[in-house]
Amino acid sequence: MIQLLTAILLVAVHFLTGYGVLSLFKVKLKPVMHGSLSILLGVAVASILPFLLQLAYIPLTTLTVFGSLIAAMLLLNIKVLLSKEKPALSKSDFSLQLYELPFVGLIAFLVFLSIWRSYVLPPTPRDLLSGPEAIAEFAVREHTFINSIFNLSLESTNNQFKPPFITCLQLIYKMAGFPFGQWWLGVIVASFIVFLYNLLKQTIHPILAGALVFFFMAAPEMYGYTFMALFDYANMVYFFLSCYFLFEYFRGQDKQHFYVATLLMAFAVYIRSETLVLAAMLVPAILFVAWKQKAGIKQMAIFAGVFMVAAFLFYWIPQSLYIKHYLPAQYDMGALIRSDLFNLAPLWKRFGDMTSQLMFGEWAKQLWGYIIYIFMICLVAELVIFRAKLNVTARNWLYAVLVVYVGLPVLGFVLPLMDLDHTTKRGLMKILPLMLLYLANNQLLLKLTAWLNQFEYTAAPAATAPLKPAPKKAATQKKK
Repeated sequence: MIQLLTAILLVAVHFLTGYGVLSLFKVKLKPVMHGSLSILLGVAVASILPFLLQLAYIPLTTLTVFGSLIAAMLLLNIKVLLSKEKPALSKSDFSLQLYELPFVGLIAFLVFLSIWRSYVLPPTPRDLLSGPEAIAEFAVREHTFINSIFNLSLESTNNQFKPPFITCLQLIYKMAGFPFGQWWLGVIVASFIVFLYNLLKQTIHPILAGALVFFFMAAPEMYGYTFMALFDYANMVYFFLSCYFLFEYFRGQDKQHFYVATLLMAFAVYIRSETLVLAAMLVPAILFVAWKQKAGIKQMAIFAGVFMVAAFLFYWIPQSLYIKHYLPAQYDMGALIRSDLFNLAPLWKRFGDMTSQLMFGEWAKQLWGYIIYIFMICLVAELVIFRAKLNVTARNWLYAVLVVYVGLPVLGFVLPLMDLDHTTKRGLMKILPLMLLYLANNQLLLKLTAWLNQFEYTAAPAATAPLKPAPKKAATQKKK
């Protein structure tokens, strides 16, 4: 019971922290999406605070760690506390149609199992046990990330040099009384699924949205990482959210959306440092949209610079400043880069292997189910059968799909340590929610949505139709 209350309090702190961030940027979404996004932002902010304490050489005690969480929550909500306006929530946004319940029930059951397994099972991935988990466990006892783990022989692994995202969250949740710490992963999974489902419902019928989210959630490899704590699921979430707000900025030219996209991309880079390359591959889209809006060279440079500088700082501080000037063991990042970059044969081989093995074929079906096949069928149907011109939103999401599809082999070519069977495979998770958002703007599914809406309207029972008021008697009617 105490752990349940602790979990509720932690989620509440995450929610209020993220709510404050969205309030500072003046971003407003539908209540369900706003709430789930607030929790995701709150978790991201929480993952940075113990690291900042470590950079300032402040002991990582229960008082300092949870004090920083509360202080950040209050500081980010100063504007909300001082504002006289009260947020109004529409009750209609929380309603579910009866036909939504089967898919919603299946998805909720899978989410529940993920949360339960992350709570009762200890962490097992080698990448976690030889790095973030061990550092966090010793930090609980020694109150510092630079602890006894570095006195051991770590020559066979580089996981102690991974970004401190998981280390910080493990520390927080272990201090909160969760023995395995990794319950934060269930918080991210549940919040993201809620956000994704409601986002899909904005353009396609709830039955289609529920089916797509179910296929996404039930993909074997994807589902495994909903309770097996590593960097990749969280990295996928924040990369996707950054793309969403960036494309919202493209559509409405609201600078606040651009700043939120920049912040979310910085979080994605903080979680996995190589995401910096994918962020750079999104810059041409930013410049192209600015050019179409007839922005000047100076403004184009500012927007591209802000997007990349924020991402670079979240890369440089943990990967360069912290490793070189804080940790007792050094890590030569330059030694990881391929020496023969002009020999492109390994690049084409990585492209071919990733496509034939990880995206199509028997192993691909065991990894991702049929999501990629559904994506390809709908894309071909839109281009060939319907001969429809892709709308702007669909093109944006296809560009994001292309960024991941091209970026991962390039990263594997430049950094041979990113092997196909592990790092590239896990990185490919980022492409799946991008495919879902393309499908939400696919002409085939949009036409099917229109048909379902029409069928739903015409098949509705007459009893549910609004009653017409009785006609009023004419004013000139004679009284008897």
